[in-house]
Amino acid sequence: MSTLSEELRLGLEELAACLLDKSTPEHTLAALRHRRSLVEAWGIPPGSKVLEIGPGQGDFTVILADAVGPTGQVVAVDPAPLDWGTPDLASAQAHTLASPLGSRINFVQAEPAVFLENNEETFDFVVFGYCIWFFAEPSVLPTMLSRARNRAHRLLVAEYSLSASAFAGVPHVLAAMTSNVIETIIEAAKKAGWSLHKQETLIPEPKQIEGMREVRMLIKSQNVRKELETLMESLDTQKKTMLLGMLSAVDMSVQRVEGGISGLRNMDSWVAQFHG
Repeated sequence: MSTLSEELRLGLEELAACLLDKSTPEHTLAALRHRRSLVEAWGIPPGSKVLEIGPGQGDFTVILADAVGPTGQVVAVDPAPLDWGTPDLASAQAHTLASPLGSRINFVQAEPAVFLENNEETFDFVVFGYCIWFFAEPSVLPTMLSRARNRAHRLLVAEYSLSASAFAGVPHVLAAMTSNVIETIIEAAKKAGWSLHKQETLIPEPKQIEGMREVRMLIKSQNVRKELETLMESLDTQKKTMLLGMLSAVDMSVQRVEGGISGLRNMDSWVAQFHG
């Protein structure tokens, strides 16, 4: 499967300029480099029409738009309100749409499952890039996978693998274990009619900081702690003990990493391609 020639692709610095957030330039370049390696592993060819689920501020969106070239299109669907995030989605999306890649991108604010049900567009690929563990309920994934089956020829997934090549990635693994299980994704995809074509594990860039942010949020955020306390009120003793044990494991593993939270790394990524 052919990919866009090197001379037609934007450099990482040019891709970073398509994003509004300039607060952590080293992380941005590392994250873009990592996402480009994912797209290369998937082999998305020029001219493709791609549906991206959960684009957020667009760091995966610009990589996809760069890959499909001037004759391709990326439709990026996110349910979040336009004032969500820092920078807010409205500002971030407006900046990206005004960039050299903007003509290839269409941002849509909608529930992805509703969009898939009501929109009759078809796509070459539907992409779930690090968004599945943010779904509000377990039932959301099977519903979307089933509806995507009628809209796209290929399903592409990148999620955290729950494994780490370096010990500094272990706290990120522990922080994610309660909400992200690869086997669950595969099983849900199979039940929706997708067949696993290939899968592999990619090692993250050292400068990526998603893991550090998520671990810090888990162990430092008072809002997250309050949510967990509310959740534990509804759990039986065995499940409550298990959850408390996992929180303790995150805390202890952070203490073993040189530099503490600031020394954390992302866990490895699981990259998969499903055929319909």
